[in-house]
Formats: sequence, C-alpha cells, structure tokens
Amino acid sequence: MNVVISRRNSNHVIARYEIHLADEDDPKPQDQHYFDEAWEKAVGDRLVKPDRRTDYEFQLQRPKTLYESST
Repeated sequence: MNVVISRRNSNHVIARYEIHLADEDDPKPQDQHYFDEAWEKAVGDRLVKPDRRTDYEFQLQRPKTLYESST
C-alpha cells in the first residue's frame, strides 16, 4: 500500500512511501499501522518535524499496476 503524507494547511505532498505490512499473522493491517510506518520513515528521512504530526495528514493509495503506470 502507498501512503502519502501532506501538509494539512496547504495539501503539499511531503512524501510518498510504499509500505508492506500484511503477513500471515495480520493479513489485513489497520490503516493506522500504515500511517505509523510511513511517519517513522518520514522522520528518519528528516522530511517532517517529529513533534508536529498533527500538522500532517495521511492518505492510503493502492499501488499502480505496471499497466496503469505505462498509460
């Protein structure tokens, strides 16, 4: 699943991460798990201020197929 992080006040996209969480123990993780993982990556990449998470919003996007990417 892709997670897009954007600023709340401007809708400016800060980051887009492809997150893989599904496994045998948890075949359908909750959206929040994807958001948390993407947030940690954005903090690690120094794209966001760690103590200002409420300034950002998160959106899930299904990954595009190879066919969709080429059209």
